[in-house]
Amino acid sequence: MAENRERRIGDIIREYREKKIEGLFLDLVPYRADLSLEIVRLRNRERNRHFLAQNEEITPESQLAWGESYLLREDDIYWCLFRKEGDFIGTIRLYDIAPDGSSLTQGSFMIDETRSGEAPYAVEAELLSLDFAFDRLKVQSVINEDRADNRIMNSLTKRMGFRFVKDTVIRGASYHYYLLSEEDYRNKRGKAEELLRYWKER
Repeated sequence: MAENRERRIGDIIREYREKKIEGLFLDLVPYRADLSLEIVRLRNRERNRHFLAQNEEITPESQLAWGESYLLREDDIYWCLFRKEGDFIGTIRLYDIAPDGSSLTQGSFMIDETRSGEAPYAVEAELLSLDFAFDRLKVQSVINEDRADNRIMNSLTKRMGFRFVKDTVIRGASYHYYLLSEEDYRNKRGKAEELLRYWKER
């Protein structure tokens, strides 16, 4: 039974590394090597480096090397966020996906601040990735770690139903550790979906 579940999760991850997930305002596009320069450009912005606790600038070479190792793993799915107009605006990732489906971690979440006010991109990226976690992977819980001084992300995380568990330290920076159950997510999801519909009908 456990072996079948592990195989199922691995099969889904492999499938969705080739499949786009479409939303109203943006799409989750599986990581590809040709997107590395866009990722490097966005990750190296001072604000993003701060909130991701990225102490040094990454290079195209280091991003490509990361991408090669990523494609060998089956506990990780990394999406690039594309507006419907076709331009890259960020990333989001599910990783440390437990083979038994008990948990995974959501992270590597960033949206180009010059685009973030145009539509509820952050809310939709959360919804699409969490729907994938609970509906497709059938995980029991999702972990999220937000930098303590990132007020916007901490607020969004709580709005999606995550519960604060403890303070933690990552690469010398203070973070809040959150946990999301499927029940808590279902209880909050409707309000987030209402926001998307409101924006769509404007």
